[in-house]
Amino acid sequence: SLVVGLAAAAASLAIGAVVGTLAGFAGGLADEALMRLTDAFQTVPGFLLALAFVSIVGPSLSVVVMAIALSAWVQYARIVRAQTIVEAGKDYVQAARLIHVPARRIMGKHILPNTLTPVLVAATLNFGMAILTEATLSFLGIGMPPSQPSLGTLIRIGNQFLFSGSWWIVLFPVIQLCLLVVVVNVLGDWLRDVLNPKLR
Repeated sequence: SLVVGLAAAAASLAIGAVVGTLAGFAGGLADEALMRLTDAFQTVPGFLLALAFVSIVGPSLSVVVMAIALSAWVQYARIVRAQTIVEAGKDYVQAARLIHVPARRIMGKHILPNTLTPVLVAATLNFGMAILTEATLSFLGIGMPPSQPSLGTLIRIGNQFLFSGSWWIVLFPVIQLCLLVVVVNVLGDWLRDVLNPKLR
C-alpha cells in the first residue's frame, strides 16, 4: 500500500507538473487545449476512472499505480499552471527571455522549482488518497494480485471471518489503514504550515 501510494503520488505529480508548466508558460492555443484535456479528465470521478482502467488492463502493481495517477494528475496541473502564470510575468523570467535562454531551460530550472511549494502539500494529501484508492480496489478484488500483500486484500480476506468469531483478522488491517491515512494527512498539514511563510 505504501509503495503504490508513493509511486502513484509521484507519477501523478510528474504528469500534472509537466502539463501545468507547459500550459501556463505557452499560453494561447496550447493552454486552451491542455486545460480542456484536464476538464475532460475532471468530469470522470477519479475512482471510476481507476476502476475502469484496472478492469480493462488487468491487475498488477504498475497498472494500479498508473490507474491512480491518471485519476489524480488534474489537480497538480491546475495548481502548477496558476503558479506558472504568476512566475512567467516576473522580472527574472522576462530577463531570461531577453537574453534568449531556451524556453525548456526557463521552465525546468527557473519556473518549475518556484511552483513546487503548494504542489508538495497537495502531494502529501494525494498520497493518502492513493493508499485509500489502492485499498478499495484490492478490497473489490481488482487491485493488487493475490500474491502481493495489500491492506485492501487483508481486509477482504478478514471480512470472510468477521461473523465466525475471528473479528481481529479484519480489525487490525482496518486500524492500520486508518492510522496510515491520518498520519499522511497530519504530515500534509504540517508541511503546509512549514512551507507557508505567512504562518511563521
